[in-house]
Amino acid sequence: MKKSSEPKIKQAGPRVISLFSGCGGMDFGIKAAGGNIVFSNDILSDACKTLQKYFPETKVVCGDIAAVTEFPAADVVVGGYPCQSFSMAGNRDPRKDVRTNLYKQFLRVVELVQPNYFVAENVSGLKQLGAGSFLEEQENAYKRAGYEVTHHLLNARDFGVPQSRKRLFIVGVRKDLAKKFLFPSATHGKATKKSPHLLPYTSHGDAIKDLPLWPTGEFYERPHDPDKGFSWYFMSRNRKAKWDNPAFTVVANWRHITLHPASPTMKLTWSNLADGWKQRWDFTNEYDHQVEGQERPVLKEPRRLSWRECALIQTFPRNFEPVGDVDSKFTQIGNAVPPKLAEVIFRHLFSGAGLISSSPSRKR
Repeated sequence: MKKSSEPKIKQAGPRVISLFSGCGGMDFGIKAAGGNIVFSNDILSDACKTLQKYFPETKVVCGDIAAVTEFPAADVVVGGYPCQSFSMAGNRDPRKDVRTNLYKQFLRVVELVQPNYFVAENVSGLKQLGAGSFLEEQENAYKRAGYEVTHHLLNARDFGVPQSRKRLFIVGVRKDLAKKFLFPSATHGKATKKSPHLLPYTSHGDAIKDLPLWPTGEFYERPHDPDKGFSWYFMSRNRKAKWDNPAFTVVANWRHITLHPASPTMKLTWSNLADGWKQRWDFTNEYDHQVEGQERPVLKEPRRLSWRECALIQTFPRNFEPVGDVDSKFTQIGNAVPPKLAEVIFRHLFSGAGLISSSPSRKR
Protein backbone atom coordinates (compact mmCIF):
# COMPACT_ATOMS: atom_id res chain seq x y z
CA MET A 1 0.00 0.00 0.00
CA LYS A 2 1.50 3.31 -1.09
CA LYS A 3 1.82 5.93 1.60
CA SER A 4 1.39 9.65 1.08
CA SER A 5 4.35 11.90 1.81
CA GLU A 6 1.97 14.70 2.77
CA PRO A 7 2.22 15.33 6.53
CA LYS A 8 -1.23 16.90 6.85
CA ILE A 9 -4.05 14.68 8.06
CA LYS A 10 -7.34 14.66 6.17
CA GLN A 11 -9.96 17.11 7.38
CA ALA A 12 -12.52 14.31 7.72
CA GLY A 13 -10.55 13.16 10.73
CA PRO A 14 -7.53 10.88 11.03
CA ARG A 15 -8.17 7.15 11.25
CA VAL A 16 -6.79 5.86 14.54
CA ILE A 17 -5.95 2.38 15.82
CA SER A 18 -6.02 2.26 19.63
CA LEU A 19 -4.13 -0.54 21.39
CA PHE A 20 -4.09 -1.42 25.11
CA SER A 21 -7.09 0.90 25.18
CA GLY A 22 -8.37 0.23 28.69
CA CYS A 23 -11.63 2.06 29.30
CA GLY A 24 -10.80 4.65 26.65
CA GLY A 25 -9.01 7.55 28.35
CA MET A 26 -6.81 8.14 25.32
CA ASP A 27 -9.74 7.42 22.99
CA PHE A 28 -11.99 10.07 24.55
CA GLY A 29 -9.20 12.60 24.03
CA ILE A 30 -8.62 11.50 20.44
CA LYS A 31 -12.31 11.81 19.62
CA ALA A 32 -12.48 15.29 21.21
CA ALA A 33 -9.50 16.30 19.08
CA GLY A 34 -11.27 15.19 15.89
CA GLY A 35 -9.93 11.67 15.49
CA ASN A 36 -11.85 8.68 14.14
CA ILE A 37 -11.08 5.52 16.12
CA VAL A 38 -11.56 2.61 13.75
CA PHE A 39 -10.10 -0.18 15.90
CA SER A 40 -9.46 -0.68 19.61
CA ASN A 41 -8.22 -3.55 21.72
CA ASP A 42 -7.83 -4.60 25.34
CA ILE A 43 -7.41 -7.88 27.15
CA LEU A 44 -9.80 -7.10 30.04
CA SER A 45 -13.45 -7.99 29.47
CA ASP A 46 -14.86 -5.08 31.49
CA ALA A 47 -12.66 -2.59 29.67
CA CYS A 48 -13.82 -3.93 26.30
CA LYS A 49 -17.46 -3.62 27.37
CA THR A 50 -16.81 -0.03 28.44
CA LEU A 51 -15.27 0.71 25.03
CA GLN A 52 -18.26 -0.82 23.26
CA LYS A 53 -20.58 1.26 25.44
CA TYR A 54 -18.97 4.61 24.61
CA PHE A 55 -17.50 3.95 21.15
CA PRO A 56 -20.22 1.96 19.35
CA GLU A 57 -18.83 2.83 15.90
CA THR A 58 -15.41 1.37 16.70
CA LYS A 59 -14.44 -2.24 16.06
CA VAL A 60 -13.47 -3.49 19.54
CA VAL A 61 -11.41 -6.68 19.67
CA CYS A 62 -11.17 -8.18 23.14
CA GLY A 63 -8.23 -10.45 23.87
CA ASP A 64 -4.46 -10.75 23.73
CA ILE A 65 -3.07 -8.36 21.11
CA ALA A 66 -0.48 -11.01 20.16
CA ALA A 67 -3.29 -13.11 18.68
CA VAL A 68 -4.55 -10.29 16.42
CA THR A 69 -3.02 -10.39 12.95
CA GLU A 70 -5.19 -8.08 10.84
CA PHE A 71 -5.67 -4.34 11.29
CA PRO A 72 -7.43 -1.68 9.25
CA ALA A 73 -5.55 1.08 7.44
CA ALA A 74 -4.91 4.03 9.74
CA ASP A 75 -3.15 7.37 9.93
CA VAL A 76 -2.19 6.96 13.58
CA VAL A 77 -1.49 4.06 15.95
CA VAL A 78 -1.74 4.84 19.67
CA GLY A 79 -1.42 2.84 22.86
CA GLY A 80 -0.45 2.77 26.50
CA TYR A 81 1.12 -0.65 26.80
CA PRO A 82 1.01 -1.98 30.37
CA CYS A 83 3.39 -0.16 32.66
CA GLN A 84 3.54 -2.22 35.85
CA SER A 85 7.06 -3.48 35.19
CA PHE A 86 8.32 0.13 34.99
CA SER A 87 6.12 1.62 37.70
CA MET A 88 7.72 3.24 40.74
CA ALA A 89 5.26 1.20 42.81
CA GLY A 90 6.01 -2.11 41.09
CA ASN A 91 8.62 -4.80 41.72
CA ARG A 92 11.13 -2.79 39.67
CA ASP A 93 12.68 -5.80 37.90
CA PRO A 94 11.58 -5.37 34.27
CA ARG A 95 13.94 -8.01 32.88
CA LYS A 96 11.94 -10.70 34.72
CA ASP A 97 8.52 -9.30 33.82
CA VAL A 98 6.91 -10.50 30.58
CA ARG A 99 5.01 -7.20 30.30
CA THR A 100 8.29 -5.42 29.63
CA ASN A 101 8.25 -6.68 26.05
CA LEU A 102 4.66 -5.72 25.27
CA TYR A 103 6.02 -2.70 23.43
CA LYS A 104 7.09 -5.20 20.77
CA GLN A 105 3.43 -5.94 20.06
CA PHE A 106 2.82 -2.21 19.66
CA LEU A 107 5.86 -2.06 17.37
CA ARG A 108 4.53 -5.04 15.36
CA VAL A 109 1.30 -3.20 14.63
CA VAL A 110 3.16 -0.04 13.67
CA GLU A 111 5.31 -2.03 11.23
CA LEU A 112 2.23 -3.75 9.75
CA VAL A 113 0.08 -0.64 9.36
CA GLN A 114 2.84 1.89 8.60
CA PRO A 115 0.84 4.86 9.91
CA ASN A 116 1.99 8.44 9.45
CA TYR A 117 2.30 8.78 13.22
CA PHE A 118 2.27 6.77 16.42
CA VAL A 119 1.82 7.86 20.04
CA ALA A 120 2.86 5.56 22.90
CA GLU A 121 2.30 6.28 26.60
CA ASN A 122 3.96 4.87 29.70
CA VAL A 123 4.84 5.71 33.30
CA SER A 124 7.74 8.01 34.18
CA GLY A 125 9.69 5.02 35.50
CA LEU A 126 10.41 3.92 31.94
CA LYS A 127 12.75 6.90 31.60
CA GLN A 128 14.55 6.24 34.87
CA LEU A 129 15.12 2.49 35.02
CA GLY A 130 18.39 1.08 33.83
CA ALA A 131 19.80 4.58 33.41
CA GLY A 132 17.35 5.03 30.55
CA SER A 133 18.32 1.81 28.75
CA PHE A 134 14.73 0.50 28.54
CA LEU A 135 13.54 3.71 26.92
CA GLU A 136 16.53 3.78 24.59
CA GLU A 137 15.83 0.19 23.52
CA GLN A 138 12.28 1.09 22.55
CA GLU A 139 13.22 4.30 20.76
CA ASN A 140 15.90 2.53 18.73
CA ALA A 141 13.40 -0.13 17.68
CA TYR A 142 10.94 2.53 16.49
CA LYS A 143 13.72 4.32 14.60
CA ARG A 144 14.71 1.09 12.84
CA ALA A 145 11.05 0.72 11.85
CA GLY A 146 11.35 4.03 9.96
CA TYR A 147 10.21 6.71 12.40
CA GLU A 148 11.57 10.00 13.67
CA VAL A 149 11.10 9.65 17.42
CA THR A 150 10.76 12.17 20.24
CA HIS A 151 9.73 11.67 23.85
CA HIS A 152 8.72 13.92 26.72
CA LEU A 153 7.63 13.55 30.33
CA LEU A 154 4.38 15.44 30.87
CA ASN A 155 2.47 16.20 34.04
CA ALA A 156 -1.29 16.31 33.52
CA ARG A 157 -1.67 19.19 35.99
CA ASP A 158 0.29 21.42 33.60
CA PHE A 159 -2.55 21.13 31.08
CA GLY A 160 -5.58 21.83 33.24
CA VAL A 161 -6.18 18.35 34.64
CA PRO A 162 -7.01 18.56 38.40
CA GLN A 163 -4.44 15.89 39.20
CA SER A 164 -0.67 15.58 39.45
CA ARG A 165 0.07 12.68 37.12
CA LYS A 166 3.40 12.24 35.33
CA ARG A 167 3.45 10.15 32.18
CA LEU A 168 6.01 9.59 29.44
CA PHE A 169 4.87 9.99 25.83
CA ILE A 170 6.79 8.71 22.83
CA VAL A 171 5.74 10.08 19.44
CA GLY A 172 6.92 8.82 16.08
CA VAL A 173 6.59 10.48 12.68
CA ARG A 174 7.26 8.37 9.56
CA LYS A 175 10.64 9.45 8.20
CA ASP A 176 9.46 10.06 4.63
CA LEU A 177 7.32 12.92 5.97
CA ALA A 178 10.53 14.76 6.96
CA LYS A 179 8.90 15.96 10.20
CA LYS A 180 9.28 15.41 13.91
CA PHE A 181 6.91 16.08 16.79
CA LEU A 182 7.39 19.01 19.15
CA PHE A 183 5.40 18.60 22.36
CA PRO A 184 2.94 21.31 23.47
CA SER A 185 3.94 23.82 26.14
CA ALA A 186 2.30 23.87 29.55
CA THR A 187 -0.82 25.99 29.94
CA HIS A 188 -1.07 25.84 33.75
CA GLY A 189 1.36 26.42 36.58
CA LYS A 190 2.90 29.17 38.64
CA ALA A 191 3.06 32.33 36.53
CA THR A 192 6.48 33.99 36.38
CA LYS A 193 8.05 36.85 34.44
CA LYS A 194 9.29 34.24 31.99
CA SER A 195 5.88 32.54 31.74
CA PRO A 196 3.24 35.15 32.66
CA HIS A 197 0.56 33.44 30.57
CA LEU A 198 0.25 30.35 32.77
CA LEU A 199 -3.13 29.71 34.37
CA PRO A 200 -3.39 28.49 37.98
CA TYR A 201 -3.50 24.76 38.56
CA THR A 202 -7.03 23.32 38.60
CA SER A 203 -8.55 22.58 42.01
CA HIS A 204 -9.58 18.95 42.43
CA GLY A 205 -11.89 19.95 45.28
CA ASP A 206 -13.82 22.27 42.98
CA ALA A 207 -13.91 19.57 40.28
CA ILE A 208 -15.88 17.19 42.52
CA LYS A 209 -17.71 19.55 44.91
CA ASP A 210 -21.12 19.02 43.30
CA LEU A 211 -21.10 15.24 43.70
CA PRO A 212 -22.85 13.52 46.64
CA LEU A 213 -20.86 13.91 49.84
CA TRP A 214 -21.35 10.29 50.94
CA PRO A 215 -21.83 8.09 47.83
CA THR A 216 -22.51 4.76 49.53
CA GLY A 217 -21.00 1.82 47.70
CA GLU A 218 -18.75 3.92 45.46
CA PHE A 219 -15.57 3.92 47.54
CA TYR A 220 -13.41 1.54 49.57
CA GLU A 221 -14.39 1.24 53.20
CA ARG A 222 -14.18 -1.35 55.98
CA PRO A 223 -16.44 -0.01 58.73
CA HIS A 224 -16.14 -3.12 60.91
CA ASP A 225 -12.33 -2.98 61.14
CA PRO A 226 -10.82 -1.35 64.24
CA ASP A 227 -9.07 1.22 62.01
CA LYS A 228 -12.02 1.36 59.55
CA GLY A 229 -9.67 0.63 56.68
CA PHE A 230 -7.26 3.47 57.49
CA SER A 231 -4.11 1.56 58.41
CA TRP A 232 -1.15 3.43 59.86
CA TYR A 233 0.77 2.76 56.64
CA PHE A 234 -1.99 4.29 54.50
CA MET A 235 -2.15 7.33 56.81
CA SER A 236 1.63 7.81 56.85
CA ARG A 237 1.86 8.35 53.11
CA ASN A 238 0.27 11.84 53.10
CA ARG A 239 -2.96 10.71 51.47
CA LYS A 240 -4.80 14.05 51.56
CA ALA A 241 -4.17 16.65 48.87
CA LYS A 242 -5.29 20.20 49.60
CA TRP A 243 -8.66 21.22 48.17
CA ASP A 244 -7.25 23.99 45.95
CA ASN A 245 -4.44 21.84 44.57
CA PRO A 246 -4.54 19.14 41.92
CA ALA A 247 -5.20 15.70 43.41
CA PHE A 248 -2.46 13.19 43.96
CA THR A 249 -2.21 10.58 41.19
CA VAL A 250 -5.37 8.48 40.83
CA VAL A 251 -4.16 4.89 41.14
CA ALA A 252 -5.75 1.66 39.92
CA ASN A 253 -6.07 0.04 43.37
CA TRP A 254 -9.09 1.29 45.29
CA ARG A 255 -7.49 0.54 48.68
CA HIS A 256 -4.74 3.08 47.93
CA ILE A 257 -6.98 5.85 46.60
CA THR A 258 -6.35 9.09 48.48
CA LEU A 259 -8.72 10.91 50.82
CA HIS A 260 -11.51 13.26 49.83
CA PRO A 261 -10.27 16.85 50.37
CA ALA A 262 -13.27 17.59 52.63
CA SER A 263 -11.99 15.01 55.13
CA PRO A 264 -10.50 16.24 58.41
CA THR A 265 -6.75 16.67 58.66
CA MET A 266 -4.54 13.95 60.13
CA LYS A 267 -1.96 13.99 62.91
CA LEU A 268 0.77 11.59 64.01
CA THR A 269 0.00 10.53 67.59
CA TRP A 270 3.05 8.34 68.20
CA SER A 271 5.78 6.52 66.29
CA ASN A 272 8.23 3.82 67.29
CA LEU A 273 9.44 2.43 63.99
CA ALA A 274 13.03 2.12 65.23
CA ASP A 275 12.05 -0.62 67.69
CA GLY A 276 9.96 -2.50 65.17
CA TRP A 277 6.70 -0.95 66.28
CA LYS A 278 4.39 0.93 64.00
CA GLN A 279 2.72 4.32 64.20
CA ARG A 280 -0.57 5.73 65.30
CA TRP A 281 -2.35 8.34 63.22
CA ASP A 282 -5.61 10.00 64.14
CA PHE A 283 -8.03 12.27 62.34
CA THR A 284 -8.50 15.67 63.96
CA ASN A 285 -11.52 17.98 64.13
CA GLU A 286 -9.79 20.47 61.84
CA TYR A 287 -10.60 21.17 58.19
CA ASP A 288 -7.89 23.02 56.31
CA HIS A 289 -10.01 23.43 53.17
CA GLN A 290 -12.43 25.79 54.92
CA VAL A 291 -9.76 28.41 55.54
CA GLU A 292 -10.31 29.69 52.00
CA GLY A 293 -14.04 29.01 51.85
CA GLN A 294 -16.45 28.45 54.74
CA GLU A 295 -19.13 27.36 52.29
CA ARG A 296 -17.17 24.27 51.31
CA PRO A 297 -18.66 20.92 52.43
CA VAL A 298 -17.29 19.04 55.43
CA LEU A 299 -17.01 15.30 55.91
CA LYS A 300 -17.56 14.47 59.57
CA GLU A 301 -16.36 10.94 58.78
CA PRO A 302 -13.24 10.78 56.57
CA ARG A 303 -13.34 8.68 53.43
CA ARG A 304 -11.45 7.85 50.29
CA LEU A 305 -12.41 9.31 46.95
CA SER A 306 -15.21 7.52 45.10
CA TRP A 307 -14.76 6.02 41.66
CA ARG A 308 -17.04 8.73 40.26
CA GLU A 309 -14.88 11.45 41.80
CA CYS A 310 -11.75 9.77 40.43
CA ALA A 311 -13.32 9.75 36.97
CA LEU A 312 -13.94 13.51 37.13
CA ILE A 313 -10.44 14.13 38.46
CA GLN A 314 -9.17 12.11 35.50
CA THR A 315 -11.37 14.40 33.26
CA PHE A 316 -13.70 11.72 31.94
CA PRO A 317 -17.15 13.01 30.90
CA ARG A 318 -19.45 13.71 33.85
CA ASN A 319 -21.83 10.86 32.95
CA PHE A 320 -19.02 8.33 32.46
CA GLU A 321 -19.50 4.99 34.20
CA PRO A 322 -17.26 2.05 33.27
CA VAL A 323 -18.73 -1.44 33.16
CA GLY A 324 -17.99 -3.76 36.09
CA ASP A 325 -18.03 -3.89 39.87
CA VAL A 326 -16.60 -1.10 42.02
CA ASP A 327 -13.11 -2.63 42.16
CA SER A 328 -13.08 -2.95 38.36
CA LYS A 329 -14.25 0.64 37.92
CA PHE A 330 -11.31 1.88 39.99
CA THR A 331 -8.89 -0.31 38.03
CA GLN A 332 -10.08 0.99 34.68
CA ILE A 333 -10.18 4.64 35.74
CA GLY A 334 -6.82 4.51 37.50
CA ASN A 335 -5.04 2.94 34.52
CA ALA A 336 -6.36 5.49 32.03
CA VAL A 337 -4.70 8.46 30.38
CA PRO A 338 -6.59 11.64 31.40
CA PRO A 339 -8.78 12.42 28.37
CA LYS A 340 -8.04 16.16 28.63
CA LEU A 341 -4.29 15.54 28.45
CA ALA A 342 -4.77 13.21 25.49
CA GLU A 343 -6.89 15.82 23.75
CA VAL A 344 -4.14 18.44 24.11
CA ILE A 345 -1.53 16.12 22.61
CA PHE A 346 -3.68 14.96 19.70
CA ARG A 347 -4.94 18.44 18.82
CA HIS A 348 -1.32 19.47 18.66
CA LEU A 349 -0.60 16.56 16.31
CA PHE A 350 -3.76 16.60 14.18
CA SER A 351 -3.59 20.36 13.56
CA GLY A 352 0.03 20.14 12.45
CA ALA A 353 1.06 22.69 15.12
CA GLY A 354 3.37 20.12 16.69
CA LEU A 355 5.07 19.08 13.47
CA ILE A 356 8.37 20.72 12.61
CA SER A 357 11.00 19.93 10.01
CA SER A 358 13.33 17.09 10.92
CA SER A 359 15.93 18.20 8.36
CA PRO A 360 18.85 20.20 9.78
CA SER A 361 18.88 23.75 8.44
CA ARG A 362 21.67 24.45 5.98
CA LYS A 363 24.10 27.21 6.74
CA ARG A 364 24.60 29.69 3.92
